[in-house]
Formats: sequence, structure tokens, C-alpha cells
Amino acid sequence: MKTLLLATSLALLPLAAHAQAPFDGARISQVAGFDGVPLNMVQKGEPGRPAVLFLHGYKQSYLSWSAQFGSDLAKRCHLVAYDLRGHGNSGQPWQAGAYDNSRPWADDMAAVIKASGLVKPLVVAWSFGGNVAMDFLRHHADVPIAGLVLVSSPAGLLTAPGSAPANAPRPPALDLAHGVAAAERSAQFVFGSGVEPALRVQLTAASMRVGPYLDSAMAVRGAGANADLLPALTALPLTLALGGRDPIVPTAVALKLRAALPGARVVEFPEAGHAMFAEADAAARFNAVLDELQCTGQR
Repeated sequence: MKTLLLATSLALLPLAAHAQAPFDGARISQVAGFDGVPLNMVQKGEPGRPAVLFLHGYKQSYLSWSAQFGSDLAKRCHLVAYDLRGHGNSGQPWQAGAYDNSRPWADDMAAVIKASGLVKPLVVAWSFGGNVAMDFLRHHADVPIAGLVLVSSPAGLLTAPGSAPANAPRPPALDLAHGVAAAERSAQFVFGSGVEPALRVQLTAASMRVGPYLDSAMAVRGAGANADLLPALTALPLTLALGGRDPIVPTAVALKLRAALPGARVVEFPEAGHAMFAEADAAARFNAVLDELQCTGQR
């Protein structure tokens, strides 16, 4: 009987969660990216409104932006997010060449902008998403954007003395049990206690969808790979969103980033970690920054 009750309760969970899902009413579709790789894209809000394009972090998905898609931003902006190649429900090619250089990531982003009809979007790039934004600027500088928000992201702009050389091989984690345990530890490290438990479960599960080949294929893209793009950023409206308790971009790195980008607007979240946009106490303020920069600020 207990087994039957548990099974019945679990069967009802998706329905209960769906009733309050932040992506209710969103439009989910597939877009062909570089070399035809299918990209999972989600949109919310009316096309033609001021646009915001979200780029998630490494081993994450569009679910990272639940607090934004679940807010009232979509009443004033056209919100678009997608699963990066190799992530979430997007295609997962096995070849190293699908990940180890800037062109695929850049062309994927350009394809999403074109398919969703975005005109001068505000690009919000979290963690590794900042590297993707730099790839786009490198190869598609002719496509105008309204500005860039780097969220807890050095974006490959800073060198890291003492780090492994860019071409150092990184063996893939083929042990599935080890990978699951590592994903759970990583979620605690990346998201901290400020993220609601139910959302953290989703984000942890999303990270487990990433194949083990991705680590080794991307290891060649070392720190400082985008340092040559620093001059180009001076002409772009740039905002740095920094968490005061970020274990991945600690204070020393944040200070270097601010020094490298002296013209950037800095928005600090002293009590937040690496993903302040997903933390209950910081998400509303983060959303207000986006609202000011692109949604109400463009009217």
C-alpha cells in the first residue's frame, strides 16, 4: 500500500509543478545552429517588444532563467533563452570540433537571434555564457546588440597565472555514478542556499544531461582567450553583475574584471553567490536591473 501511495504521489508531481511552472505560456521550438545542430529555444513575451537574450552557464540549460521567465518581465520584454550546444535538450555532437573553437558557439547565437526576430537585444550572459557572448562579438560584430550584462563571468577576458595550459588534456568523466555525485556537489557549490530546493533539483538534473566528451573538447579554450576583445567592449553598454559570496568568481577575480573594464556599470549583490539571478533574495533586484536597462528603459 505504501508503495502504491508513493507511486501515485510521484505521478501527481509533474502536474502540480506544471501548474506553477515559470515557462507556462512560453513557446519552445528548435533552431538549426552551426553545422545543423538543433538548438532548443524558448520565448516568452510578444515579439517586437524590447528583447532580452539569456545565455546560461556551463552544464546548465534555459531552466537557469526560471526566475526571469516566471516574473512579469515578459509583460514588457520579449524574453529568449536557449540550451547551448551539448546542453539541455539541444543537440550533442560528439566531435571535438563542435566545441573547441569559437565559431560554432558564435553562429549558434546568431541563428537564435535571427530565428526569434530579435532586434538589438540586451544579452545577459552568465558564467560560461559570457564566453559565448565574446565568441558572438568576435564573429558577428555587425549584428547590433543593445548591451551586454556579464553575470559572474570573466568571459575569457582575464588571464589566470598558474592555471593549466590551454592545450592540457582533460580526461572525460566516464564513470556515470561519479558524474552524478559530482553534479550534486557542483550544484551546492554553484547555487548555494539561496536557490529554492525544487529549482536546484531541476538545475542539477539538467547538468547531468551533458555528455562526458564536452569537458575534454572544451579544455583547449583557456583563460585569457578573449583578452584581445577588451578594446571592442569600450564601445558597448556593459554591466557587470557580481555576487559578494561567489566562490567561482571571488573578490580578487571580480576586482581584476572591474579594472579591465573601467567603463562598465557594476551592480553588486553582496549576499549572493554565483547565480544571484536565481536566488530568492536577489532575483527581484536582478530583474529590476534588466527592466531598467532594456524593458521599461526602452519605452
